[in-house]
Amino acid sequence: MLTTSLHHSATNRQQAESGKHAGRGFTLVELIMVIALAGIVAVMISTVMTRPLQGFADQSRRAELTDLAATALNRMARDIRLAVPNSVMPTGNTQLELLAISEAGRYRANQWKENGARYDPPRCPDSGACSIPVLSPGMDKDEVEKASWMVIYNTGQLIGNNDAPAVITPNNVQFELGCSPDEPCLELSGTEGFSFEYASPQHRFYLVRDVLGYRCEDPGANANGDGRGRILRKVFDTLSGAYSYADAPLVVDSVSSCSFSYTPGTNTRNGLVTLHLSLTKGGETVSLLQQVHVDNAP
Repeated sequence: MLTTSLHHSATNRQQAESGKHAGRGFTLVELIMVIALAGIVAVMISTVMTRPLQGFADQSRRAELTDLAATALNRMARDIRLAVPNSVMPTGNTQLELLAISEAGRYRANQWKENGARYDPPRCPDSGACSIPVLSPGMDKDEVEKASWMVIYNTGQLIGNNDAPAVITPNNVQFELGCSPDEPCLELSGTEGFSFEYASPQHRFYLVRDVLGYRCEDPGANANGDGRGRILRKVFDTLSGAYSYADAPLVVDSVSSCSFSYTPGTNTRNGLVTLHLSLTKGGETVSLLQQVHVDNAP
């Protein structure tokens, strides 16, 4: 009987002790210690991870700016390499225009039907169509018809008129690929009385559809430290020499600095166009320089 009572008393005491521990929670000191330790761990993690994350963001921004600048410069370089010799026309150090070659080949002295005479440089009769034989059987008929000007032996004086010899045909001339497939010729209308000024020693000619222009507008940085300038590209259908870029398509923005310089060459030395471009975003600046050799042998 006594043994049974003792057993029940021990059991009740154990149950009481168990219930007492089961209802216990965190003390205020323990909670503060946990929060403090969690804060220290968070600071350590942020300190370790901030620099790599910032470096990744900076590297991504630099890569983006480099790609944008390289794409813009490569596009300009491609157009410059396709320019008619001696046709790059800079305006200051932020603008340049050029004549882009659409077709090219070799010509022969042209013969007038009226008198049977042959002329080199080619000349056009005072009336009737003007025909110039060419040695280029692979010319594209559509490209010929889209041409605006024909250039022979340009040495730098592009703008001509109907009254005097010139290295380039006047505005509003119509071109057509004619004669026969075996002996093609260029037929020009709207050139009555026109004559080319010089004969090309290599008998080269160039057909041009457009004047291409590039302009760097308002380079510099804004209040946020980003580049505010932009480079524009526009196609012109006149040789007026006064070009407006009011509605020109955008090539690249975020331009903080830019310059275009041109050093003319000779018939034995290439010309050189130097393009410098700086783009700025988020306080990060990338500057690229590209030089393009221009074959100015007419």
